[in-house]
Amino acid sequence: MLTINDKFYSKKDFNEQQQLYTLINAINESDAIAVCVEDNFIWLTLCYYLKSKKISAMPIHSSVPQDTAKRMAENSGCDLLIYGDLTQLIEIPTTNLNKSDAGIIQMSSGTTGEPKCILRSWGDIDIEVNSYCQAFSEPDSMMPVIACPITHSYGLICGVMVALNRGQSPLIISNINPKYLIKKLQSCQRPLLYTSPVMLQGLLRLWPTNSKLFAAMTSGSTMSQQVFEQIQERVENLYQQYGCSEAGCISIGQDLSAANDQGKPLPHIEISCGNLNNKNREIVAYVQTTSGTKIIKTQDIGYLNDSGRLHFLARMDDTIIISGLNVYPAEIEDIVLEHPQIDDAVAFKVDDQFAGQRACLQYVASPAIAPAELRQWCHQHLAPFQVPQILQPVDEIMRMANSKVNRKQIAHNYQQNMQAETNKADKASLDKRFNQ
Repeated sequence: MLTINDKFYSKKDFNEQQQLYTLINAINESDAIAVCVEDNFIWLTLCYYLKSKKISAMPIHSSVPQDTAKRMAENSGCDLLIYGDLTQLIEIPTTNLNKSDAGIIQMSSGTTGEPKCILRSWGDIDIEVNSYCQAFSEPDSMMPVIACPITHSYGLICGVMVALNRGQSPLIISNINPKYLIKKLQSCQRPLLYTSPVMLQGLLRLWPTNSKLFAAMTSGSTMSQQVFEQIQERVENLYQQYGCSEAGCISIGQDLSAANDQGKPLPHIEISCGNLNNKNREIVAYVQTTSGTKIIKTQDIGYLNDSGRLHFLARMDDTIIISGLNVYPAEIEDIVLEHPQIDDAVAFKVDDQFAGQRACLQYVASPAIAPAELRQWCHQHLAPFQVPQILQPVDEIMRMANSKVNRKQIAHNYQQNMQAETNKADKASLDKRFNQ
């Protein structure tokens, strides 16, 4: 049925494990259960068991401390937390969710504000899985290798559930050691690796130079054009998908033409967004659900080209508006990353009393390059209003656990550091005058 690292589990193993759950009253009497366990087999068998019983499940990564997991369970309306293993069943006094709305409970990423609780019904997830398989049939003859957390909808739904729906036997990798992963991939016939852009980029640095990885799907964060071109040279079949917590997968990119090419929407989704003449519009998804069409505003900016392929430009909150002109961070980053000394870069915004906002850039360079020299490079390759007014060399770009950058947090940290430097300079000046 499926393999987790080096251990194969049959359908019989699945059924026997699920039979154990029928004997645990706390599970069967709950309406919503948060699951934070180390054993992926327990999580998957429990997930499918709860689905069959119309009980909601909230997956929590096993690395989350117990107090934090309990708080997450409370905030999401769960009445039971399974922590560590099946011996720790923690009852939570809370308002239960309606069983008729049972499904998977997720927390949004929170990159543009406070994380919020989202419930997607089991029926809506079935619609997504069937639509995904219909739109993306090339992997029917591939071996799915899922090297991303299956507590996240990308790994769980698009990886495991899609594979099992296709009648495949997926390989789930929780031991994310690059050499181990390469060994497992090389042992598979026609492997399709589900991963993130950052992990894929790191893996390809160690991949044998005389061969290519057969296939890879990425999600979770966008690639710069430079990284996209590097990866595309090393992977025979490169795909990427676009989605959000409220809708799941929205589109799948096949035969990619550019880093921001997100492909065509899944059959159960229609999209309203910009076009080639007016790109600056929000991506709005009209999703078929068990209860009708659901309108989801993604807070992303993008457009459909003449072929109906979706192209992502930026998060609305990340867009930099300078004297009424829109500047998308990726446009700056793609140019800066073409400089031979730049290894990594992130563009962000701060308020400006004259222009409304100003573009800023943090960058990692090897060997070092002065901000003035890099700004001159930008003047040669960007429109004047796109050139960052503030450039800051750093040792490392701050990234979240899922490899995304939180531009809002980076801007906040930058402004705090600048204020601290200002305060320090003011104090030094006062001290000097006092001592005189």
